[in-house]
Amino acid sequence: MARPLRVVMPGGLYHVMVRGNERKSVFRDDADRLRYLDRLAHYRAKFSFRLLAYCLMDNHVHLALETGKAPLSQIMAGLQSSYTQYFNRRHRRVGHLFQGRYKALVVDKDLYALGLLRYIHENPVKAGLVKLAGQYEWSSDRYYRRGEGPDWLDVDRLLAMLAARRSVAVRRYRRLMREEVEESYEDVPSFSQAVKGGEAFADRVLQAAGEPPVVRRGVTVDALVREVSLLEGVEPEQMRGLGRGRRASRARLMVAWAGREVGRIPMAQVARHFGRDTSTVAKGLQRLEQSAGTDPQLRRNLDRLRRRLSHNATSQD
Repeated sequence: MARPLRVVMPGGLYHVMVRGNERKSVFRDDADRLRYLDRLAHYRAKFSFRLLAYCLMDNHVHLALETGKAPLSQIMAGLQSSYTQYFNRRHRRVGHLFQGRYKALVVDKDLYALGLLRYIHENPVKAGLVKLAGQYEWSSDRYYRRGEGPDWLDVDRLLAMLAARRSVAVRRYRRLMREEVEESYEDVPSFSQAVKGGEAFADRVLQAAGEPPVVRRGVTVDALVREVSLLEGVEPEQMRGLGRGRRASRARLMVAWAGREVGRIPMAQVARHFGRDTSTVAKGLQRLEQSAGTDPQLRRNLDRLRRRLSHNATSQD
């Protein structure tokens, strides 16, 4: 529960996110950023994976990579460990640099690889660091705009999805970055905090990992509210109230968590149901998951909730 599922999928496209411990900076200057990219290049050569995109923010990193024979865990262990050792030596510090385990989602590359590419490159814009993605120095966006990059960055892999001719692919990439899209990468459903894509894709990936198949029917926000109400002893009216009581707040977040985990229910839909902002629910959900790491009772209740919902939905099939 507190430790997201790790899916081993040779040839899989992974969206990897690593954050600084206590949200502190993992890059203090450009020398640090250059060393991190150097480490990326080193382990790409060592483990023969494809690095499709990256974005280095002050306190976190986004990577898009396609694994080969070496599992993602081996790649990330080498990368994170070697960079931490460098950072601690250079800045005369000790201890963990990164926050717990990295987060990794297996993404349906046939449908959402380009959406992931756009999402990663838009991070500095959304953070207010630049007005345009092309203005940010520490992402792979500039290489896609040129149509070529360093040997360790595999721009050809995704440019080929845009067009066979490089010049046409570059034009389409630039258009991709400036036009509105019907479905953003953030809107793509996530399953078990491990897979991002459609239900059929999630089924294949999760079952290959020995996990239960995706639940498709029988889960609504109202059904989630009823189950959480029984489990937590909080009336639905309390959850919908405007108060900020701890028990009602936790119950609302459990509904959002269950909707994401087993119901394919967008967080925005749950937020509307309770009259809350989506960003407020998203931040609360992060806190709930962190609490699950230290609160055994909360972990048990979330496990029990998932089992009950899975059983109820499966029994309707």
